[in-house]
Amino acid sequence: MEVNEKTSMLEEVQSAFQSSSDFKYKKYSIEEVTLHLCYLDTLIDSEVIQTHILERIFSKNNSNRIITTILETEDAYTLDECIQSILSGKVIIFNDNNKSKAKSYSALSDNSDRSISESISETVILGPHDSFVESLQTNSTLIRKRLRTKELIIKNITIGKKYPVTLSIFYLNDITPKSMIETIEQKIKKLETSGKVEPVRMIEAVHIQNMIEEYPSSPFPQVMFTERPDRTVRHLLTGRPAIMLDNDPSAILFPYDIYGYFRSADDFNFRWLFGVFFYLLRIFAFWIAVTVPSIYIAIITYHSNILPSTIFYTLKLSIENVPLPPIVEAFSMIIILELLKEAAIRLPGPIGATIGTVGAIVIGTSIVQTNLISNSMVVIISITAVASFALPSKEMSIASRVMGIPLLILASIFGFIGITLGIFMMLAHLSKIRAFSYRYVENPGFSEFVLLKQGREKQNDQ
Repeated sequence: MEVNEKTSMLEEVQSAFQSSSDFKYKKYSIEEVTLHLCYLDTLIDSEVIQTHILERIFSKNNSNRIITTILETEDAYTLDECIQSILSGKVIIFNDNNKSKAKSYSALSDNSDRSISESISETVILGPHDSFVESLQTNSTLIRKRLRTKELIIKNITIGKKYPVTLSIFYLNDITPKSMIETIEQKIKKLETSGKVEPVRMIEAVHIQNMIEEYPSSPFPQVMFTERPDRTVRHLLTGRPAIMLDNDPSAILFPYDIYGYFRSADDFNFRWLFGVFFYLLRIFAFWIAVTVPSIYIAIITYHSNILPSTIFYTLKLSIENVPLPPIVEAFSMIIILELLKEAAIRLPGPIGATIGTVGAIVIGTSIVQTNLISNSMVVIISITAVASFALPSKEMSIASRVMGIPLLILASIFGFIGITLGIFMMLAHLSKIRAFSYRYVENPGFSEFVLLKQGREKQNDQ
């Protein structure tokens, strides 16, 4: 009866993968032992099978030692466990001398993994130049190498029934609130059954983000996506967790305050005074990107009398022959800028750089010479773009440009009163956002620089 059960499970495994050309089945008989190997050759390292499995099979009197191989070994009792092991890059071995279970051996190939390199989206001048890759095991190693402590806890969870995905929760056991971790685990387990994720879709980082964010409709980001291990470690040291998905090179840091989006990874590698200077400069750049176009619209439309006469006549000369209203000019330039940015990103590297440079010069010169857009509007939108691109976080850079649009509309209708009303509404919205009892605008972020300064002063005294 046991033989039939074992043979039945083997046949079911073969039936599950019978249409896949990369599924391989091998049968080996040695003396009284019969072994059945099942695996996917697209995921398996053939050298590992040859070195650690087949050689032991063909060695005399060693057929019972296959379970002592140095490979990671697990037991598989059900059909689902066997299928998931095969899909995870493992070799399933059925042994006729032990019919109650199958053995799975890790033989995952490393050829498809991208090597560790410098982050493209988060470049730094000083500090480490490594970044996360698509392998969850490699990413865990990068964090573990920096936090050599038993307090670092890495919890692996598999979610998804039809398309399972593995994710890891990273946190420091001694300083991270246990209630926060329990809440996160409950939300992750309810992710599929809550109706937010379609049953046939693969769970991705954006679903985790929507699960964590208290205000997903807000234009301001509430979690940080980063490819840098040093930023992730610094976040963990504040007593807050991080989540990473397999096959995703970004860590999800949360709960995150608004000031963290203005801190670059290399701010803490400069002298603390320089770090504070660049930190404040980025906050100033954010407000430039949000308010400068609307202030220009309000001055041109309603409040030109506040300008000195020389500046007033210069602006008047610039917009004198332009047929379009200032608000239409602003929206036209914003759309053109976003189109140029998207074209430069989507095209291959050399072509994208050429399109970005030549396109900006040609279009900018042409629209000014044809009097469709004024010179002053081109300058204002260019300053706004440079200020938004100076922010180290792409999410906050997009938010700064998006939040400038309603201020433009309010400025064109109500002038400075509309700008003031829009800023008050923005600040009220920011003060309302919170996650896991952390307020979005609670900590201005100077404490980290102060602690850095005090630590370096103590080192100098010693």
